[in-house]
This record gives sequence, C-alpha cells and structure tokens, in this order.
Amino acid sequence: MPTVNNINNQVHDTLVSRDFDLKLLDKTGKEVLDPQDAVMYSFDLTFDDRNYGTVVIVVTQDNELEIYFGDNIGTSMDEADRDRWYEFLQELRMMAKRNRMRFNVQNLNRLKYTMQGMAAMKEGLFESYYGTRKVSYSDQPKRVKLVIKHDKTLDEQDKRYRHIESIFVETADGERFKVPSRNLTHGKMLARHVAEGGTPYDPFGQHITDVVKEIATLGRFLQATRGKQYDESAMDLVDKAHHHYNDLKRKAKRVMSRRGYFVERDQFDPASIQAHESTVEEIKNLFVERRIDDRITEALPMIRRLMDQQLGGMKEVAEFEDWTNQVVEGTWNLPDTPEAERKLQDMMSSELPAGADATNAIEQLYDLIGDDELFDRIHAVADQDPNANIWADAKVMQRLQQLGIEVPAAQQPQPPVPAQ
Repeated sequence: MPTVNNINNQVHDTLVSRDFDLKLLDKTGKEVLDPQDAVMYSFDLTFDDRNYGTVVIVVTQDNELEIYFGDNIGTSMDEADRDRWYEFLQELRMMAKRNRMRFNVQNLNRLKYTMQGMAAMKEGLFESYYGTRKVSYSDQPKRVKLVIKHDKTLDEQDKRYRHIESIFVETADGERFKVPSRNLTHGKMLARHVAEGGTPYDPFGQHITDVVKEIATLGRFLQATRGKQYDESAMDLVDKAHHHYNDLKRKAKRVMSRRGYFVERDQFDPASIQAHESTVEEIKNLFVERRIDDRITEALPMIRRLMDQQLGGMKEVAEFEDWTNQVVEGTWNLPDTPEAERKLQDMMSSELPAGADATNAIEQLYDLIGDDELFDRIHAVADQDPNANIWADAKVMQRLQQLGIEVPAAQQPQPPVPAQ
C-alpha cells in the first residue's frame, strides 16, 4: 500500500498543476508549508475569474481521499465549467483508485466532524491499531499493548476501535489484565499504569476505574439536565457537576502521558475519598414515590461529594428535594410556531448526520425539540455510526410521531408485516 507521504505528494502536485491558490493545512486546520505535514488542502475553485467557493481535500488515516465542497459547486456552474469540475473529480477518483484508496465526496458543512475525528486521532485515542478480523492490538508505552476482542468479524469498512467486546492490557511478558469496561480511554489509562509498574487492582488502578465511571455517570447526568430550567441553587449544582466532569476528562488525558501520570499518582490520596451513601439514601427516601430520572439517581453520590468539597458542608435537604423534584425525564420544547414547524420540515427533507457524540444532530434540533427519549435515541445512532442519517432511523421517526410532529410519508416507520 502506498505511504501517506506519497499520496500527499500526488495530491499536492495535481493541485499545483492546475494553478489553484492552495493552502496546506494540518489536522487542526493550521496552515503549514511542507506538503509532508499536510492532511488537508484548501483552495477556491476558480475558472476564468468565476469563483464557485471553497473546496477542501482530505487524506485520512483510514485510507480515504475525501472531497468537501459547498452547494454552489455543480449546481450553479455553467456547462463548460461543470465539465471541467467533473473532469477534475474524475482525475482525483482515478488517483484514489491507483493508490487503492476509497474516494468520497461530502458537503462542506460536514468537514468539521472529520476534523474532530482527526483531532481525536492526534490525541492518541484511535492511533496505531493492527491485528486480525477478530482481535486488534494497540502498542502502548514500554512494550505494553492493548488487546481488543471484537464482538463481530471486522470487514474492510470497520474501524478497529469499534465493535468492542472486551479489552485487555498485556505486558511485555505476556501477562494480561482485563479492563473492567469497554472504554478505550480506560484501557489506555490502565496501560500507562501497568507500564509504570502498577496493576488494575491496586489503589491507583482502582482510582483510574473510578474516574472513568464518574466521567460516564456525570455525562449521563448532564445529558438528563440539559436544556432544563431550575432555581439558582439547582443550577449551581449542575454547573459544578459540569466543571467536575471537564476536570475528570482532563485528568484522564493527563494519566495517559508519562509526566501527567506521575503528577496524578503523586497527588492521589485514598484517605481523601469519602463515601456519602447514608446522606444520599436519606435524600432518596424523601422521594420514594416520585419518578426520578435514573441518570440523576446514579449521580447523587458524586453530587453529594461535590457539595461537601466545594460548598463547605451539607446544604439543607429541602434544597435537594426541590431540585431533585424538578429534574425528571421528559419533553421541554416542541416546534410550536409555524416558522419552527417549517424549519423542522426543511431539515427532514435532507440528511442530518448524528455527528460525534450526537453533537451535530442535537445542536441543530435543540432550538426546535427538547425531548430526552429522542435525544437518547440519537445518541444510540451516533454510537453505531456518527455519519448515519438520523431520519433513516425508525425509532427516531417513531418518537417524532409520538410527539405529534408530522413525518414525511417516505420516512414514516413501516408497520411489521403479519406472519403468513
């Protein structure tokens, strides 16, 4: 297979030969001078002083050549320029074919999600995977490696960091420790700890696992409280949870580096970790007959600890009662004006990718629809494929209908066919 540098040179030479005003960009979108440092090539598509807008070409680490451009290109061009554009695309497609690369064209508004994915790779979350169709490996410090067993046989399109059944940390001597989750960040943190002489079962190894669990729990808590309005004391708690969530994510990233690992390990004090089960149970017992979102219930111990650490002591239980009573799963926003309804119908007339962590779809829908069940389903779509069109998911469309939203006939969920 050709090297990335060789492909970069071919793309660069092709663009230069056509006299485009070319910008070379790295994974973060920063301009660079050396073609070997570039993964994106940006230029304005101009034919005889007619500018049709920006085109960006991306060489991905997944062996793809992706072309991004806006709506003006192709549709608004005169016939001669359109022929020149299609000829150029054909040249790029043949280049990809010669190099055994996949070739894709995308709308320019999806570029930021590709850049987010590349930024994640740069941070080391998805780099250097290899292996068989059932097991993948990722080399870690000091000859430690991650062993990833998949729950399906991978094909050429599958990423090696997907379809995870279990993860193991393997030492240079072949000793294996099972990671107590399917979270790759968890695996990389424990791999660093094992590389520095620890085990997943010692106090700091257990602390790493607790950090990962807290990140997951607070993430669900913040999703459950997103978009809701509370009184001042409740919003203060939500804000503190959000800051703590971001601090934990930064801690996880630091632990994966050697310097950050020793800083975090030296600061770790098991005696400072306090349990608050009795306090939490006292709070929960006040609402034994009330329906509380499970994502909030499981976060109560963390919120209790944050209150003690950051607010200087226990608050009135009545304050917590008011807050918990408000935070219930439900619907808080619907398109209740003709303008909002038209905007939603326009959105449903074209594809809406879920995006990484469902960010793209939820951000675009947020001012029109606020519904926990719908957003949970969109997150499930994103977990399967961030590029998937949410309108193609039957459960998404079914939930919209349950909310009283008119769904285009072509997208309506079909009833099951009766058995013969």
